[in-house]
Amino acid sequence: MRCAVYARISTDKQSADSPGDQIDRCVQFADARGWTVVQDLIAEESGISGSSRHNRPGLLELIARIDEWDVLLCWEFSRLARDSEDLGWIRNRLRLHKRIAYEAASAMDIFNVGAKIMGVLNEEFLVKLRLDTHRGLSGRVQRGFSGGGCPHGYKSVPVYESGRTDPRGVAVADGFRWEVDENQAETVRKIFTEYVNGLGIKAIAHMLNAQGAVPPRPRAQKHHKPSWSPSSIRSILLNPIYRGEYIWNRSEWAKDHETGRRKRYERPESEWIRQHDDAWRIVTEDLWQKAHEQFKHRRQAYKRNRQGRLLTNGKTGAVRGKHLLAGFLECAECGGNFYGINHHGRRYGCSWRRDRGNVVCSNDMSVPRGEIEERVVGALQDRVLTPENVSYAVHRALEIVERRLCTNADRGSLEARLAEIEREEENIVRLVAKLGHLGANEHVLNELAEERRKLAFSLAQADLKVDRAMLEVQIKDRLNHLDDALHDSPERGRSALRSLLRKRRLRVGKDPVRGFRIDGQLEFGVDLALVASPAVSQRATVVAGTGFEPATFGL
Repeated sequence: MRCAVYARISTDKQSADSPGDQIDRCVQFADARGWTVVQDLIAEESGISGSSRHNRPGLLELIARIDEWDVLLCWEFSRLARDSEDLGWIRNRLRLHKRIAYEAASAMDIFNVGAKIMGVLNEEFLVKLRLDTHRGLSGRVQRGFSGGGCPHGYKSVPVYESGRTDPRGVAVADGFRWEVDENQAETVRKIFTEYVNGLGIKAIAHMLNAQGAVPPRPRAQKHHKPSWSPSSIRSILLNPIYRGEYIWNRSEWAKDHETGRRKRYERPESEWIRQHDDAWRIVTEDLWQKAHEQFKHRRQAYKRNRQGRLLTNGKTGAVRGKHLLAGFLECAECGGNFYGINHHGRRYGCSWRRDRGNVVCSNDMSVPRGEIEERVVGALQDRVLTPENVSYAVHRALEIVERRLCTNADRGSLEARLAEIEREEENIVRLVAKLGHLGANEHVLNELAEERRKLAFSLAQADLKVDRAMLEVQIKDRLNHLDDALHDSPERGRSALRSLLRKRRLRVGKDPVRGFRIDGQLEFGVDLALVASPAVSQRATVVAGTGFEPATFGL
């Protein structure tokens, strides 16, 4: 029986060894039944909620490769899903392909009525956890403590009123309250003053970045140079905390089960919790009122449709379709989005320079959209999706496979070592029979079992042979499909680019000869299970990009 294993933890704050522990227990469960865990079919995901299957690529890949295994193992079925719809979907896939899933914790199969009952309880756990968390935060706010987060201009200070201590005698905070941070408060006052004096939010962001003012939450911008953005200026202007009023529970976030994305919903005003404290006030009431009058006046200057959205396409307010490269480009200098910088999206430029100023990014390029699309598509057709690169992809894929396979000499040494392990295990078993207990031998037995499992996996790959001709046909078909998609509709072209780039983006930078340069790294997977005999689980990825031969993507 071939086994796949899935392990998951919901948050990085849990034990870092938790997925490893889950996998070890699943392997022990399989070994006790004489089943084989396929090393390539172990999926481990950390920091991912079980509320939706759609944001878990590891689980989805295992299900997509369902024909490569017989049994799916997990420590508990709550690791697979905490949503009854997702568990039902997994059961349906298993039933269709005549497969089974077990949780190692109870040895219960997923079709057992007890497993179905536990699935309902696991789903209710999320509901109860959400309600308990909300109730606890609500009580904290009503007692005058913060409900989480800390706005720019304040510092969070622990409050010790009850005198509680932990078992070691260390004082335990009852909660946290905000106090004005005068250094940051001065920046907040400057934002309100400049806005009232006529500066726009984008101009204020430029000014603060040029002056080197510390932005809100600089640690959250770890992948970029911390800086002020127009959205952060707008958030400060609209936050009533700066007039001494704290409003909690104004909105809630709900996760879309189909996409895994969160969406914000406004709560009715009757559910808001308001707290007033002049100690929180940073700007005067007069300045606050003037800033909001200015905000309303400027808002009315922009034409909007009945839903309040800005009119972006003449007078109709219709939403334009995305262009081919929208969202796939980034500035080579600062890492910000490289997108349409005018109203019609006819020219592309760096969004961070536009919104945050030339101190943050000096890339002042303005590139025609048609030219950048033509260069990308042309380079993909002429320099990436070519017969030479097909041969290169086949060669690299075969190299990857051959590294995983063992030669006849390797096979002999693996079989010899496997025989040694069996003799060592027999000797330990005889010793334990004399002593009457395992003692320190238990650790040795576990190590031998793990080594035996790895050797068995390596030997299982020894007879794998790849049909080079079929592999080449597969890669050609895929590249031709991508080529056709790039010259079809923007939707198909975007889908093709997404499959090549994965989560990467193309970097646009200056070039003294050609005006601008685009660099990127593409990859496409090769499913060797379709061209291998026997069909042993194998999957290879070939990457084409700068630094690889042939160097295919410096446009």
